[in-house]
Amino acid sequence: MTPLLELDHVTRRFPLGRRQAVHAVEDVSLRLDPGETLAVVGESGCGKSTVARLAVGLIAPTRGTVRIGGTPTSTRMDRATRRHVQFVSQNPWSALNPRKTIGHSVGQPLAVHGLCPSRAERAARVAELLEQVGLPAHYAARRPSGVSGGELQRVTVARALAARPRAIVLDEPTASLDVGVKATVINLLLDLRASLGLSYVLITHELDIARHLATRIAVMYLGRIVEQGPAEQVFTAPRHPYTRMLLAAVPVPDPARRGLVALTGEVPSAVHPPPGCAFHPRCPYVADGCRERVPPLLAVGDRPSDRHSACLRDGEIPVIPVQA
Repeated sequence: MTPLLELDHVTRRFPLGRRQAVHAVEDVSLRLDPGETLAVVGESGCGKSTVARLAVGLIAPTRGTVRIGGTPTSTRMDRATRRHVQFVSQNPWSALNPRKTIGHSVGQPLAVHGLCPSRAERAARVAELLEQVGLPAHYAARRPSGVSGGELQRVTVARALAARPRAIVLDEPTASLDVGVKATVINLLLDLRASLGLSYVLITHELDIARHLATRIAVMYLGRIVEQGPAEQVFTAPRHPYTRMLLAAVPVPDPARRGLVALTGEVPSAVHPPPGCAFHPRCPYVADGCRERVPPLLAVGDRPSDRHSACLRDGEIPVIPVQA
């Protein structure tokens, strides 16, 4: 099966002067298959949003290859392939032109991809898209300043749907929203996935959102994937020490029941990352080898194709079942 989206050993560094660079993404490999929701989680600054921008071709990798439907984004892609993966940014206020109507913004992909040649067809399709995300058709005449944040995020989802994608990359889609509005947006995404057969790449630091939406989880730390696997397995039996500490930070009625160690310390500099395992300065299980070798992301567990962990001591550290 050809993945809808694939990152193959992708590295992205941002030059910082003549001799330094920000190590934003280091040797990341990910794939999104039809019907999946892949959540990329981790602390702020770990490289999640850079992965999102790489996935949709907004920036090019320093090394490695990004493919959409099997076609590298570095090559000239036809429009049909390009529109298969669309993007929803974390800030809906900056995603739309404040001087243009909502109808104009939602209708732009239709014009660009030649999906609705006439103005009348575009207007009808815009109305349909707005209603599909739970907004009345007359919102097409409004400007972004005339709607709430939750409604505006629905508009950005409608614009992404206009291109009839097979997958949508969602970069922190609920980060700027109130709790009640978040639930509305999450339910919308679930409904659209079921009705349209969409796949998602969800970039988020909110683990409760990932738990509701994701079928697979990729955990990032300082630009690298440290654990991957089915969402239920990662949430209930995390293998990497960093994943355990992330889950320990999620509020629950009785944290002591989980047996997890809380996350301590600060994320190291992405300009001068630590040698060896980047997590070793904060890891309670650190050994000498962790300070010297970068651990590869290796298959683990009873079904190796499902679970991967980048910890040199994976086989030594007992897996602790986690209660939600």
